[in-house]
Amino acid sequence: MGTGAGARRALRVAVVSVALAGTGVVAAPPAGACACGGLVDGPAYDTAVSHETAVLQWDGTTETMLVELSTLSNAPEVGLLLPTPAPAQVALADPQVFRELDELTQPRAVVSDTRWWPELGFGSGADAVAGAGVTVLEEVRLGPLDVTTLGASDAGALDAWLTERGFQLPETIRTALAPYVGEGWSFVAARLAPEEAAAFDGTLQPLRVTFPSGSLVYPMRMSAVAEDTQSTRTYVLADHRVDRVDPTAEAQEPTVRFAGRLDPADVVSQELAALLAGGGFVTAHEQVFTAPATQIVSDFSFAPAAADVAFTPTYAVVAEKRIGPFFAGPVLAFAGVLALAALVVWRGRRRRAPSPALAPHPARA
Repeated sequence: MGTGAGARRALRVAVVSVALAGTGVVAAPPAGACACGGLVDGPAYDTAVSHETAVLQWDGTTETMLVELSTLSNAPEVGLLLPTPAPAQVALADPQVFRELDELTQPRAVVSDTRWWPELGFGSGADAVAGAGVTVLEEVRLGPLDVTTLGASDAGALDAWLTERGFQLPETIRTALAPYVGEGWSFVAARLAPEEAAAFDGTLQPLRVTFPSGSLVYPMRMSAVAEDTQSTRTYVLADHRVDRVDPTAEAQEPTVRFAGRLDPADVVSQELAALLAGGGFVTAHEQVFTAPATQIVSDFSFAPAAADVAFTPTYAVVAEKRIGPFFAGPVLAFAGVLALAALVVWRGRRRRAPSPALAPHPARA
């Protein structure tokens, strides 16, 4: 990650999508990519993504996705570009969804040993035509963001439309977008409204993206252009456990962070409760790509697992037995020594004590 002019600030973006046949994210810098897409902000600025989290759900016809990007950027304006397999509806999402899922799927402590003694060692605009090959399907204002849903039949026309509106795409991103255009996908383009740029503090509320889809998929092909390590986490909320079944997972098996049912009654976020009501079995996968160009070879796709095997990660802890502020071992040992010493003293005193004199019996008459 390089450094550029201006003060670096943090950008966090979340997007919710149910049954996403694929989405890519592009924020406006000429070099860089995030796990589901690419980042673009301008030739004089730096933007880098350190981690991405997505919540996915599919009801058989419609996909919903929430994505959260942990991004550092010094650009005065940042935009997002998300390819979707069909025109999408976009709304703001609740950031609490991610906080609660992270908490509910955290590793649990398991006592592996008991310690009685201290350690003695040291250390441890709808239907408007924007130009040949590009159609503006919808324009909405969401908080500080101007969001446009686009249809595109020509990659060059899409590039021109985005460039006119400040999305300066590097050649690598243009190349990565072309397959999505060829497959007839739509796009969501979001960027800070000009009047909001000066007041932007680096935090954006998550977006919720929903669209028709024939399967559950998370777009990743654009991320192959990333130069830095890409880290992803996906939460799939469904009726049953799911497995990753894409070529990327076959080449490098993702880590299962959590698999199990969560009760909507146990969460605070109404949005998360509604999602869990639609599919209460949560499967969380994590994957890190140190060489995205060779490791990311497909979008993420999912299929039902053979069985709903629950999995909760654990970590070992040592339980300390204490009496008050002290370890129980030394306290009990010291108490035992005192008791033994008291017994020795008592028995010693008893031996030294003189025997009582025997009184003579009176003579019988």
